[in-house]
Amino acid sequence: MERICLDFEAALDFLRGEPATIEKIKWYADREDLCITAFTVAHLVEAISKPDVVSRFTNSVTVLPFDKKCADILCRLIDEARERQLKTMDHLVTASICIANDAFLFTRSPANYEGIKGLRKV
Repeated sequence: MERICLDFEAALDFLRGEPATIEKIKWYADREDLCITAFTVAHLVEAISKPDVVSRFTNSVTVLPFDKKCADILCRLIDEARERQLKTMDHLVTASICIANDAFLFTRSPANYEGIKGLRKV
């Protein structure tokens, strides 16, 4: 079973009831281990005024932590991004957590993660 990690935009679309996102996530939920990053949890808490909704959602998926391995990968990604003048820190943190946890990234904005070495997307 593979890990499929929803980025903030995908998780937010799901919680807001976006039909296409819900359909895709349900398909993966039946076959794979759905997860989000601890970083995404923080963003969801900030973006959604109903903490119980975020809590129910986070209880239904695996939450991947940001640890030393992620930090080491993030340092590499920041160096590479500086060379190309690309990516925001949010995207780099999410990518580093996915890479460290051998998870595929589910995003509605793949261009935000383009060129990140080692990141696998669905």
